Amino acid sequence: MFSMTSRPRETRRLALSLLAGALCAIGLPTVHAAESYPNKPIRVIVGLPPGGATDILARLLAEKMAPALGQTMLVENRPGAGAIIGTDAVAKAAPDGYTISLILSNAVIANQFLYSQLPYDPGKDIAYIYQLVDAAVVLAATAEQPFQTAPQFAAYAQANPGKLTYGSYSPGSYGHVAMAYLDDRLKSQMTHVGYKGEAPMLQDMLGGRVDVAFGSAVNMTPHVQSGKLKFLGVTGPRRMSVLPDVPTLVEQGLTDEPFKVFGWAGLIAPAGTPRPILDRLASETRKVLADPDVQQRIRALGFEPVLDSSPQKTRARYDADVPIWKKLVEASGAKIQ
Repeated sequence: MFSMTSRPRETRRLALSLLAGALCAIGLPTVHAAESYPNKPIRVIVGLPPGGATDILARLLAEKMAPALGQTMLVENRPGAGAIIGTDAVAKAAPDGYTISLILSNAVIANQFLYSQLPYDPGKDIAYIYQLVDAAVVLAATAEQPFQTAPQFAAYAQANPGKLTYGSYSPGSYGHVAMAYLDDRLKSQMTHVGYKGEAPMLQDMLGGRVDVAFGSAVNMTPHVQSGKLKFLGVTGPRRMSVLPDVPTLVEQGLTDEPFKVFGWAGLIAPAGTPRPILDRLASETRKVLADPDVQQRIRALGFEPVLDSSPQKTRARYDADVPIWKKLVEASGAKIQ
């Protein structure tokens, strides 16, 4: 028989036991799970095909982070629908830190304004871990085009409506939205051709089916060196460290807001992932990016590494970029059903 003093204690024990059982039953992460993280391989989803700069960055990060985490990091490409397929897989995954994603910012920012409906809410269904890089891109054209600079390209497009075709590595990507904006401003009636990744877009450029496109420095540079493509300019407020001789669009006179901004790439997880797990992943990411060799390899991709990010800073970058890209997408008139 319980004494009067023992009953409240036993009642509390019973309540705690029932609560713990309920948490386990519905699959919510426990404090112990966060403390023991990770104890199995981590899946890193990339919403673009293999071979592009984002995929290369993901594999570099997985290779360097795995030893410190003590677990394999498996990169899984889930391309399609402007990276929505891959991002949705992460948003709907268990919030336990074993499914994360390396995304370009358009997947969580621009897409919500481009698509009439998303299967996830990037403001509520995503946990932001670390902004890895600032991701400026380069504007290139096929070698046979009669223009050599960005202003010459704009003048030619305006004077020859309907003649040029531009490609984008993903519908709704910066390359799509920025060129749609320019096309509308110039009334040049350029034809947009969207691809599922940069590799097929480049193949069509080299085959003469696409005249101009924005893309990554790492994939376009070899074709510029071979004489098949030529650079017209780079996005953002400063030149790329890997292409110091290629002027920005802004310094060439294209000073509209779309040419001043640039995207970024970062790590995300499902909303509800325990904060200790997010902090652990951010900490290990920061350590990897502190390596000069890693920084050099990232800059070779045309990215600029961000050395001191965090879950809070990455969420703040997301919040700051949302109104900018909302205005940009609306001004471009780009819309995807």
